[in-house]
Amino acid sequence: MKRVFLHIIVLLVTLPAFSQTDKLDSLLNDVIWNHKDLINYADPSASFYYLYGGVAGDSKTTYAGRELEQNMVAMNGNLFFFHSKGFFIGASGIWYGQPEQRYSATIASAGMSAWLNPKKSLNGRLSCSRYFYSNSDTLQNSFTNNIGAGLSLRNKYVGARLSINLLFGNEFGFNATPAIFSRLPVIKFRKYGKVQLEPELSALFGSEFIELESTGMGSQQGSLTEPTTRETYTFLNTQIYLPVCVYIGDFDLEFGYSINIPHSSDEKYTYPSTSYFSFSLGYMISLY
Repeated sequence: MKRVFLHIIVLLVTLPAFSQTDKLDSLLNDVIWNHKDLINYADPSASFYYLYGGVAGDSKTTYAGRELEQNMVAMNGNLFFFHSKGFFIGASGIWYGQPEQRYSATIASAGMSAWLNPKKSLNGRLSCSRYFYSNSDTLQNSFTNNIGAGLSLRNKYVGARLSINLLFGNEFGFNATPAIFSRLPVIKFRKYGKVQLEPELSALFGSEFIELESTGMGSQQGSLTEPTTRETYTFLNTQIYLPVCVYIGDFDLEFGYSINIPHSSDEKYTYPSTSYFSFSLGYMISLY
């Protein structure tokens, strides 16, 4: 299920909602991988459907490893409809544990996922999302759309993934997240029950505003220094994610711990490392 909805965008006022974008890619990836055996047992010539719903939460809200508000918890719920041929459509909602924010946005998404080789070890994904904000602040409408693409390659225990997001509205943004991950079984029980360790190491590349200095002349005060900014695309964060995942039939439960090591191209600023706990709970219904 992998951290149903965490990460990536540009302006500070839009970061809380867009930090959920990459979690969609992760959700789709893990729903597919963790239920691949079940799908393989089904009649490959038949068409069938899945309904997936879940909730997730983080003990802190961050973007690129930077904590946005001190100890601000984040919660989200999601509901997705999948077709066995790879098409999906769904929506999620984001809630923050601050009186002035509370319910933040609704994200509607649609797209497709497909195996790209006969061994089903290479998977590609393409999605589009629309953001509906509960806050009417016009700054939050700088980004209202997202086109995301993902590519995953894995064998039985290890894999790699690349996620890319193009964000647009009144402004344009871009980010990319390469990751390596592992799936290490701890206990197996019944036909589809298991406990797994699923560690992941990822990096975030995206937009950052660098503060510059320009010197002008004042009529009475002489030389004045006025700050200006320049947008640059750079390496922003390294994240280590350490989850324990429990799969019981169509239920999946996850407890995780994240460690972020942020990086900035602006020499005037340094950001401390952050860490927080996460949980998620999901359920998938097969609809034949």
